[in-house]
Amino acid sequence: MDEPTVADRRRFGQYLRVVREDRKLSLAAVEELTGAYPDPVTKSHLSRIENGAAVPSFGKMFALSHVYGVPIAALAERFEIELLREVAVPQPAPTSPEDALSRIERFRLQGDYSAGIPFISAAIEQFGSQPGGNAKLIDDLRIHEISFLIHLERYELAKVRCEQLLGRAGIDPEQRVLTMLNFANCCYRLKRYTIAEMALDQTEKELETGAYEPRIKAFHRSVRGRIQASLGLHERAVATYESAIELHIGARNVFEACIARLNLADSLIQLGRLDDAAPHSRTAVQIADDGGYDRLKALGLSHLALISFRKGDLAAAESFALRSNVIARSREFIVVVFRNCYYLREIARRRGDAGGVSQNERTLRAYLARVDADLPEAAEVRAELAGGDR
Repeated sequence: MDEPTVADRRRFGQYLRVVREDRKLSLAAVEELTGAYPDPVTKSHLSRIENGAAVPSFGKMFALSHVYGVPIAALAERFEIELLREVAVPQPAPTSPEDALSRIERFRLQGDYSAGIPFISAAIEQFGSQPGGNAKLIDDLRIHEISFLIHLERYELAKVRCEQLLGRAGIDPEQRVLTMLNFANCCYRLKRYTIAEMALDQTEKELETGAYEPRIKAFHRSVRGRIQASLGLHERAVATYESAIELHIGARNVFEACIARLNLADSLIQLGRLDDAAPHSRTAVQIADDGGYDRLKALGLSHLALISFRKGDLAAAESFALRSNVIARSREFIVVVFRNCYYLREIARRRGDAGGVSQNERTLRAYLARVDADLPEAAEVRAELAGGDR
């Protein structure tokens, strides 16, 4: 990790100060409470951290996380986001709330979440500092920020942001439901399935009693399907995704319908229903191509590579994987690149291409630490490394 700049340190320090003040803790109180930890935080050092003059060590971060009741992973992810802001390509400030939301939507459709996060953070600061700031707009921006954090796999920080937003008095009912769904999404990603299910059950009751937009009901079905798939309940997930697709199409949300279709294809693949998964994947690729949804197109092509490989069509599998990687490598869609390279390596092995095996092996080793452990291909590579290469 690069050395943080003064701006990074100051923003992170300001965040820590807000957390401390929300807990009604003085500097002296934090010094006393962290005294029981291996690396305590003195009030003078904490003051320097909050003013951007110092960066907390891991030991001090650990102590603060326990005293503040914030997971250390969330604190680390928050610090990482500040670094991301520093290295991001400068974006022109939004000229209006409508301009900000429109540009955020473009980031979302393109799958450019890394560039979107700094923009959203800057927009929150810009509009939040205006006299008589629009509270609903700020909450909308925060919900977008949470969604982007989830896509970047910063689940602990996203979960904390959800909890903060849900604890705010006066939040709009629709925004509350969206935040609760994002909270459920975070919990299932963190393997806290019971809490995720409880959050989904609560939102389902709210959706039944209120007049909510179809897109929110569709989002609920999509999250429910993801949890079912994570639990290995793919037959149930297939039915849930099919329902979600219908709802998204009814709400004219082409992008989310495309995501649900790709998730449906994935569950069909897991069930071995390759002939059913293929047309959904092809349809998703066409929709993504028409809409400029780069990440979804790369994922759809990767699905087709996997399907072709399992059906024994190595030439088609190689073609789809290479086409997917053209997009995924340039946009740093790490999980997609990893899966493509896994099958490209397997294809090279079957052909006796030692050079191809070695080239893709290097990519797999380089990306392994950045890929979710639940990805089947990642689990296979880890097992190989643990037991020696085949």
